[in-house]
Amino acid sequence: MYTEPTTYHDIPFPLYVCLDDGSVIRIERSDKILYHLEAIDIENDEYMFWDALGRDLRILIKKGRVSGFENTKNKITLHQALAGYTNQLEQLGVVVDTSGTPEEIWAILEKAKESLPAPPVPRFFSWLLGRSKK
Repeated sequence: MYTEPTTYHDIPFPLYVCLDDGSVIRIERSDKILYHLEAIDIENDEYMFWDALGRDLRILIKKGRVSGFENTKNKITLHQALAGYTNQLEQLGVVVDTSGTPEEIWAILEKAKESLPAPPVPRFFSWLLGRSKK
């Protein structure tokens, strides 16, 4: 279903984006869309987008720049995308409650991610020598 493109002023930010690996990111401002995502991937519909109210969006790209938004119908809802993302985190040992508004769920997700152990930092030459310190 095509609708006329909407201006940035009509879209409540932040935007939520479900990436192709099932993780979800949040984009705070319109000028950060192409900072986080590549225009060609947006054009190829590799991501699903929602506004701050959880409404499905499609980002329009023209000449490699964001030219507007239009309503669309995503394969899943924002709540389902956040639930899928929390399932990924649960496999890492983090339990997240997905009830509430997108903003509330996101705050819980961010706090939960802080509790994850940091990935090990390789020693400088270990990758080169093919060894790790034991």
